[in-house]
Amino acid sequence: MAHSARLAGLAGELVTAVTTISPEDEGPAFEALKQSTLRALRESRSGRTNQFDIYTRLEGLQEKFRVLNNEELADALAVRLEELSRASLKWAPEVLSLFLELSDQPAEKSDVKNLERMKRPEPPLPALTWTDILADDPLDNNGGLWDTVDFAADSSDEGSDISPDFSSISEGTDELTGQGDTENLNIDALILRCDESELQEVTKAQFWTGEENLHEVLLEHGTVQSKYQITEKQLLREVIFMLLGLPTSVYTRDMDGYFSTNRQYSIQHAQEISIGHVLDSYATIGNGLVTLRNWTAETPETPLEQAIQAAFEKRLFALDRALTAMQADMLTPSTLWSGTLLGQMPKVQDAVRLALQVSDIITQLRPVHERQMILEFLHDRTGLNQDIGDFQGYEYMARLFFECFNPYLKSIALWMEEGELSEPCGVFFIRRNQGELALSSLWQKQNTLLHNSDGILDVPNFIRFAVNKIYTAGKSVIFLRQLGNCFDEDSLQRLDDCSVDYEAVCQTSENDNLSPFSERFIKALDRWVAGKHHASTSLLRDRLETRCGLWRTLDAIEHIYFSRNGAVTTTVTNRIFERIDQGKESWNDRFLLTELFQGVFGELPCIDAERLSIRLTSETSQDMQNPRRSAKILNCLKVNYALPWPIANIMRHELLGVNQFTVHQRIFVFLAQVYRAKYVLERGRLLKSPLSPLGSEEAEKSLVYSLRHRLLWFTNILNSYLTETVLSVTTSAVRINLADAEDVDAMISTYDAYVMHLEDQCLVSEKLAPIYQAIISLLDLSILFSDCHASYTGEKPFDVTNRSTMTNTSQLRSLHPRRRKASDASSSEDDHEENNSAAEVDYISFTEVAYVDRLRKMHDSFTNLSGFVTAGLRGVSRAGGEPCWESLAENLASGTSKINMV
Repeated sequence: MAHSARLAGLAGELVTAVTTISPEDEGPAFEALKQSTLRALRESRSGRTNQFDIYTRLEGLQEKFRVLNNEELADALAVRLEELSRASLKWAPEVLSLFLELSDQPAEKSDVKNLERMKRPEPPLPALTWTDILADDPLDNNGGLWDTVDFAADSSDEGSDISPDFSSISEGTDELTGQGDTENLNIDALILRCDESELQEVTKAQFWTGEENLHEVLLEHGTVQSKYQITEKQLLREVIFMLLGLPTSVYTRDMDGYFSTNRQYSIQHAQEISIGHVLDSYATIGNGLVTLRNWTAETPETPLEQAIQAAFEKRLFALDRALTAMQADMLTPSTLWSGTLLGQMPKVQDAVRLALQVSDIITQLRPVHERQMILEFLHDRTGLNQDIGDFQGYEYMARLFFECFNPYLKSIALWMEEGELSEPCGVFFIRRNQGELALSSLWQKQNTLLHNSDGILDVPNFIRFAVNKIYTAGKSVIFLRQLGNCFDEDSLQRLDDCSVDYEAVCQTSENDNLSPFSERFIKALDRWVAGKHHASTSLLRDRLETRCGLWRTLDAIEHIYFSRNGAVTTTVTNRIFERIDQGKESWNDRFLLTELFQGVFGELPCIDAERLSIRLTSETSQDMQNPRRSAKILNCLKVNYALPWPIANIMRHELLGVNQFTVHQRIFVFLAQVYRAKYVLERGRLLKSPLSPLGSEEAEKSLVYSLRHRLLWFTNILNSYLTETVLSVTTSAVRINLADAEDVDAMISTYDAYVMHLEDQCLVSEKLAPIYQAIISLLDLSILFSDCHASYTGEKPFDVTNRSTMTNTSQLRSLHPRRRKASDASSSEDDHEENNSAAEVDYISFTEVAYVDRLRKMHDSFTNLSGFVTAGLRGVSRAGGEPCWESLAENLASGTSKINMV
């Protein structure tokens, strides 16, 4: 038992290694290959390898090497064979045989130098440790190596020139370091004396503390107030300090760091109201810079925020240097500087103008609480500066924008090239869903686009045009990686020559100031995205077409569901109809039906029979007295074809809440119902049997021929419309569209549109339900007509196996319905036995309703239903529907409109 289990495991590994089929993906195919391998292994009767033959071949190989003047290789082989002969290895002949079979032109391709690589590497030297070092050179005190050296004997006090103060310090230090003697410490010797004059100069320079600077100032309203009068140069220095974000006396700061003018300071040659307005203007500029400084002082949470803060700090540092240079010009003695508050205002405004634009962006950003929105504001401001002709501001903002956009672009590149999401980024517009997903829904459900609370895609507006390509490229890389051996990273061609930065967008050779920044940016970004998108999506599309069997699967779907080969489809349907007409209760046995479908469709090279199965729905026909007389009996059939998981991502997903193959199933059932009506009409016999009553009216004959002709015309036109006009033409068109699709999303959209188009053209959509129900009623009428005529002529309806003899008395009575009287009750038991025979079908009685009357009723029903169908098709076609509906209506009317009443 253990040997069998081990052998089964090895066989499974062999199948996976050779065919790359795993039991998880393709269970039935894997199991079939595994069982075939096990049978081959068990039935193998080969013995062990002939060791003499192996050594003879090896000797011949040595001789061949020597003939080819490769003595070195021959000697190497001989030496190793000699070493092998001294070792007792049981399986040596088998191993040598395997090597001989694997060899490929050893005389030309072998190199003796390669044998050096097979030598075992020499063991590394042991690492040097302290134990080894101490063992070689111990840390003992032999020879007084670690004794304290007394340098006092060799020192000399001659020539020493030490000042008394430092001697005192030295003495105090010696006393401090003395052992146990702490009473005579000289603490004063350790204190350095400062020059009091320097401190007085610093205190004198603080103009805001000197009482001598207080003066009575007359205010605007006639009141007098004491204020510090300072020079305009001092006041301008305080303004520069304020702009640098430093605390000053002229300005006070609140809890958030914003400045307001301190009205206790004035200058002698200016009015209070004027100086107040000027200082307030500077305070407004400083508060704008405070907003920027406070924002850069916050702790960044994502790499994007870190990059933005670094870019802003870089601009702030450049601004601080410019303000510091202005202050240095004021303080440089060699410069003849005579600046004033009003005179320096334009210089300050020009220096801080662009920084204040950034501050305005932050002010707009704060209510939004979305840091990535700052990229939109920077992008818009760059375009605005270009529009108003501010080229200095345009360059400033453009460079700032690209510095801030760079980490976001790296996240996009990581997603498009490797299918990975940078988790710390926190602002990317794609999210990966956690948990296990079926491979058939990998494309649709593994990743999703993020939307904000308003349902809008959470992505900057200036890259919204490229979101689909970015999203599809990353999903394509993930899909390729999931394909396993179909994925080749080297084949993903990167277009590294394309870049999105200031030089590539704003300094290109075709650059001109009249080209808007937004257009140039979109052009550069689209070129960059398109290159990476094409690299992955084209490779995936090629894999789906060549290795995953896209076209083969489409052929299989067309054969199974759309009756591409009518002969194959009718072979299956006719066997089902025969079982129905024979009254076999097992006609809908799903195992028998699966065997039938696999046996017939499995002959086609494009269909894998193991993937084909039949299921039964819960629909019943309890509302019908005789289910056999209605085409609705076929609604319970459900054909299932298991698609390979890569193709299932394209063809088998939810479309408007409905699985795509539900539409395929409806079309298959509709075609089967049409075949059912054709089957019963074509199998029925029009000529009466010899036992038919004499003198039958020509009216009956005319009605029978006419009604059958119209019903056959209707079913044939409908069948031709479905198979040739719609399914064949539309499927050929979708093949071309799929081949031209740019990526997998385009292929999915194409196939979705194809399925929706088929649903409408084949009349199985919800909006065409009344027309569809009328057509089904006409198909039921065909079955009823055939049953009625068969009962009248004495046949068991479409039981072709029992047409030769009819000797039962009840059959004779059924041939003469007009002669049978109600008193013939004695034959009821015989009729009951006949009805329970192999073809359990109830005959239609003509006692209450004559045969001709039934024909007329069927004629009236046909006229009403066909008129409703043609009128409905014309109406919906002219109301913006499919043009083919008008053509179908004309074809149906041409063969069904002229039925003469008798």
